[in-house]
Amino acid sequence: MADFCKACSITLFDKDFGEMAGLSTEQDTKDKLFVLVLCEGCGAIQVDHTGTCISDDCGCKGKPGHGGIPL
Repeated sequence: MADFCKACSITLFDKDFGEMAGLSTEQDTKDKLFVLVLCEGCGAIQVDHTGTCISDDCGCKGKPGHGGIPL
């Protein structure tokens, strides 16, 4: 089954299905601890507790919702 980060889910399906949300905690994000995942849109990336891609070298580099660029 394919999983998508928050931005890729919204881009492809017009909805965030939250497939990568909850893999870490809000405190982890505050401590800059992220989870390594495989997004079918981005490739290997890190996501925060909301499933947002925080990697600046993902396959969707420069697009909203990726690498810290707001959606």
